[in-house]
Amino acid sequence: MAINRSTEIDIQSAFSRQILNDELYPYLTSLFCIFSLMFSVPAVCFNAINVFIFCKIGVTDSITVCFLHLAVCDFCTMVFHSIGNFFKLLFSLNAPGSKDLSLYTFATATAYGLFLDVASATTTYIALQRGLCVAWPFLTRHAFTRNKSLIVLVVITVILLGTGMPRSVTFRFIRIPDPTNNSSQIVVVHFLDVYSSFDALYLIFVKIIMGFGQYIIMSVCAVAIFIGMRSSIKLKSTSSSLCSDDINNISNQESSQNTEKIKRIVKSRESKMTEKDSTNIKTETKNEKEKKAPKKEILVIKQALTVVLLQVLCTTPGVIVIPIYSLFETRFKLGTEYHNLFYVVYSGVDLCYAVNAFANFFIYLNFNTKFRHCFNSIFHCH
Repeated sequence: MAINRSTEIDIQSAFSRQILNDELYPYLTSLFCIFSLMFSVPAVCFNAINVFIFCKIGVTDSITVCFLHLAVCDFCTMVFHSIGNFFKLLFSLNAPGSKDLSLYTFATATAYGLFLDVASATTTYIALQRGLCVAWPFLTRHAFTRNKSLIVLVVITVILLGTGMPRSVTFRFIRIPDPTNNSSQIVVVHFLDVYSSFDALYLIFVKIIMGFGQYIIMSVCAVAIFIGMRSSIKLKSTSSSLCSDDINNISNQESSQNTEKIKRIVKSRESKMTEKDSTNIKTETKNEKEKKAPKKEILVIKQALTVVLLQVLCTTPGVIVIPIYSLFETRFKLGTEYHNLFYVVYSGVDLCYAVNAFANFFIYLNFNTKFRHCFNSIFHCH
């Protein structure tokens, strides 16, 4: 597909009046790419381990289904992210033949964006699930089962990938003279005007409205989870302290009034202790399990809360940048006056996403007992 002369002049003039200095731009881009690779490459390995361990311990409940799906999405996201950053690094360093890598960079960025949307939607579902379970535990007890969560996550994935794939027909890769020397050609992305309305609707509804909606839901649910968790811990500690105080008071009264009676009871119990050893052991084991159940639930809540808070924190730069790019500043995009600034800012946003995918592994190790034990048994860590 040919490009007319006016478009060629516009592209050339846009490159000649960048808001970010052309000498500073490659260094900043290279720096962000290196930092992103430092997180994204290990994140690929960590999320592969996450997927393997979650499958090994068994997908027995709703929250495990969600974390497994999130690990798969993060794995795919970081694979494309690492490849794209490697191409961007070569391009920013002006490696031989790197100017044509913009084609592959754009292709990997498109796939990266699709899986990133799915991962964000999955985290939103985790936040919504845990928030409702903490706020209304009895009403939502049977609302989030394993099978229901699996269906919801599959539907989310199909919808987001299905709506994102048609964007591939909205652009073409074309070759134009290199604006820097006019002696060679480079590959650039040319968006087709006939599909511009579809692309605009996609950006508005999927990237902006859905992105803001997810951000608000995650923020509200994170606050609800935190408040509910603190209230639950406080209530349990208060109840246990009251029970211990009542027991102490009763025992003191009995000891002062019925000392002889208590001695006889203790003596008779000692004589029957050997007969009840097995029964006592079973009772103690049952009591220990009952005591561990609330602690396990608190750990699950803390795990989900930490994942959601990290997602909110790392999503904040993207939530601020995307509306500026899409709505308020038409020059803040590729091939325009703010091309260099756009590229550097989005490299920083992508770095935040890489940190998010990288850190989830350590959250699971810290809060998920089954995950930690399985990891230690596989890699012989003690």
